[in-house]
Amino acid sequence: MAFEIGTASDYRDLLDRFHAFLTTHPNLVAAGQQWQALHWTTDAATKELILKAPGLAGAEEIYCGIRAYENATAGYYMWDLNGFIGFNPANDFYTQPGAISGWLPMMSLWNTAIPYWFVANGRRAVVVAKISTVYQAAHLGFVLPYATPGQYPYPLLVGGSMTGQRGRNYSVTSPNHRHFVDPGEDGQNNANTACMLRGPSGAWLPFQNVAYSSSEYRYDGPRPVWPTNYTYLGNLREAPDGTYVLSPIVLTQYNSGTDHDLFGELEGVYHVSGFNNAAENLITVGGVDHLVVQNVYRTSVRDYWALRLS
Repeated sequence: MAFEIGTASDYRDLLDRFHAFLTTHPNLVAAGQQWQALHWTTDAATKELILKAPGLAGAEEIYCGIRAYENATAGYYMWDLNGFIGFNPANDFYTQPGAISGWLPMMSLWNTAIPYWFVANGRRAVVVAKISTVYQAAHLGFVLPYATPGQYPYPLLVGGSMTGQRGRNYSVTSPNHRHFVDPGEDGQNNANTACMLRGPSGAWLPFQNVAYSSSEYRYDGPRPVWPTNYTYLGNLREAPDGTYVLSPIVLTQYNSGTDHDLFGELEGVYHVSGFNNAAENLITVGGVDHLVVQNVYRTSVRDYWALRLS
């Protein structure tokens, strides 16, 4: 595992630093887990990065990508996030093999200094970026599946902080602007959210906790993320000894009747109570620091998660 904490000069420099982190960080290189840049282009308007992760033992091929672009007039500076099943140099970013179609998970950034936190191993990478007083987040790579490799060979999760159809500025306050750990949707019935998992069948599956129309949590939606889909989390606080409980983030599916599915959980990403807690606090569990992150602009007790810094 590797992590890096720093400050980028803007959203383009953030991608430069993430590229260097994944492909050259000494911890990743020493473990044989450095990522390979298959496509890296930069011009005045855009930057595009398509990557292949090797897995933990160098035997896997995990494809994902980031496209950075801006509309200065409209005031947004974006990362589009995507996942693939391969790489074809003849195809553009949006038409790579197995790409998510339609609206993509995104991060809304800006054109000035950005404090950031990067975490990665050979299977997945997570980004947290601070924009003014809000936090953006992204996930690229495999989850820990509740299945054998033969049953579920490619559990790729592409997660962001919005899909952009209800506005792209980092200051947007809506149910669409939520981290992948507790995702909302845009109310456009386009089957895309900021949390997209490639399922066992090879189809991209959207996950959603909050309905756009009502801003209410959906306990029995088609694919909620547990436990962040439950409002009772607002009643949780630290343990009697003052420590915080870290709960796994699990991707679920509610079918008809009692037949429900559990796809797997995110690696190194947990729900944590926000009681007497705040963004950028460090929680130490098992000798390892975990960064506390708020869900974009939200600061209620239930709206925090933790990222393992290792």
